[in-house]
Amino acid sequence: MKESELKAVTESNRAAWNEVMPLHQRAAKERLDKLFSEPGCVRLDDSEINMLNQVGLKGKNVAHLCCNNGTELMSLKNLGAGECVGFDISDLAILEASARANRSQIDCQFVRTDVYEIDEVFNDLFDIVYISAGCLGWLPDLEVFFAKAFALLKPDGLVFIHEIHPFSEMLPFDDDQNSLILSIIEPYFKKEPYMDQGGLDYVGHLEYNSTTTQYWFVHTLSDILMSLIKNQLEIEHFFEYETDISAGHRLIEEAKAGIPLSYILIGRKGGEYSSG
Repeated sequence: MKESELKAVTESNRAAWNEVMPLHQRAAKERLDKLFSEPGCVRLDDSEINMLNQVGLKGKNVAHLCCNNGTELMSLKNLGAGECVGFDISDLAILEASARANRSQIDCQFVRTDVYEIDEVFNDLFDIVYISAGCLGWLPDLEVFFAKAFALLKPDGLVFIHEIHPFSEMLPFDDDQNSLILSIIEPYFKKEPYMDQGGLDYVGHLEYNSTTTQYWFVHTLSDILMSLIKNQLEIEHFFEYETDISAGHRLIEEAKAGIPLSYILIGRKGGEYSSG
């Protein structure tokens, strides 16, 4: 994708997120502020915490790409991480994250930026680049994205991904009344993004009218793995889970159908990156 096309997509997604954030805040901000007013609050699942402990989180500098409202990064800080910096394209998400961190006295920095345009001043500063649920689908070009992750990492640093499983993209969401929950309704291989208007309030589940187009990209496992490999991020761990982290496939998780709904992948920074 050309740089101008990529920018048009990410700016449209920025507008979509700025539009929906007030609805998310209306539904959850007060509750989250209260949770993080308690010392040591952590909002991560056990499998993720266990793996972070295995790779060694305490004292490590962490960059969270697509950090949204900051609760996951603040959780990592409360688990003992060192310097923590979150990056997100949404102006309102960053304002919320910064305000909550200040109010809770949790030492995290939040930066409003397109993740493709993170300033080079942050290069080589982080032991862990952390990527959580719902990040990769907003990104038009994974190879360029993981080149940025590589640049942010110190030598021997880790990319830690806890994401929605691409397989689940084929299945109906919980609010789809027209499909059986275990039916395949979308293709796995899809070159063009889904384009939609509205429908982003997965927190309060309110319908709203929008003229802003959002772009969601379906990346296969091979897309993800090869983008890491091409950026000399050596895969050390990959494990799939039946746990829904998408806020949209809880019924499938509860059905215990043996379907992968999430995964944790860890890659380590190898040699110097060369685009050639």
